[in-house]
Amino acid sequence: MTESSRPSDIASCLILHGLGGGPYEVAPLIEALTQAGVRAHAPILPGHEGPGPVMPASRWEDWAATSEAAFDELSAQGGPVGVLGFSTGSTLALRLASHRPVARMVLLAPFLAIRYSRLFPIRPASYLRQIARVLPNLPRRPAAVRDPRVRRSLKGVSPFRTFSLPATLSALELIEQVKPTVPAITAPTLILQGARDTVVEPTNATWLHRYLGATNKRICYLPLSDHLVALDFDRDRVAEETLAFLLDTTNSPR
Repeated sequence: MTESSRPSDIASCLILHGLGGGPYEVAPLIEALTQAGVRAHAPILPGHEGPGPVMPASRWEDWAATSEAAFDELSAQGGPVGVLGFSTGSTLALRLASHRPVARMVLLAPFLAIRYSRLFPIRPASYLRQIARVLPNLPRRPAAVRDPRVRRSLKGVSPFRTFSLPATLSALELIEQVKPTVPAITAPTLILQGARDTVVEPTNATWLHRYLGATNKRICYLPLSDHLVALDFDRDRVAEETLAFLLDTTNSPR
């Protein structure tokens, strides 16, 4: 958990990490927001606390309850609250914005579909559910980042050496809950998507931008980045775009 204080008339920021990850996935953004004087809060979602090495099964309802409680805590401290979500954290941010007064959102590599799943004739949940019955924990894949220096630095950062299929199935359930609400979500939103993402389907960022109910919304594709956009080759642009959008209240629709 990372926190800092800022005067109550300036927005706080709730930061939601991805499935099987942690605040380290967006560490440069937490640091940048803190240095800018933002009250940043990055809770660790249930089922992600460690110690590992097996990733526990956890459910979206518990992640959502944690995100709601954290948002309410920041709201009680005064001032508008922004939300920054990465991957499944973006899906949680969208759900939060459907029933909380989110001032602004930044969504990094939003998880709305598994990469390449549109090439299969059946829904991912169908075959993953069958696999999960016999193999609930899969070996963890290397960090989804193109920068080799960053990839090396991330070895051993996660406490988990496996990835939970039941938790993945719950994340897919969350997507099904959230997608129908997208047209009614009006919080100003910036979407940042790696063009070379190997985890989530990049084209769904375009879908989200098209159907999101916000009038102030932007999408930015990052040509050099895989899934971990806050750490990959385009990280400086991610930080610049994020700070500009969260802190500049004069942003206009594009």
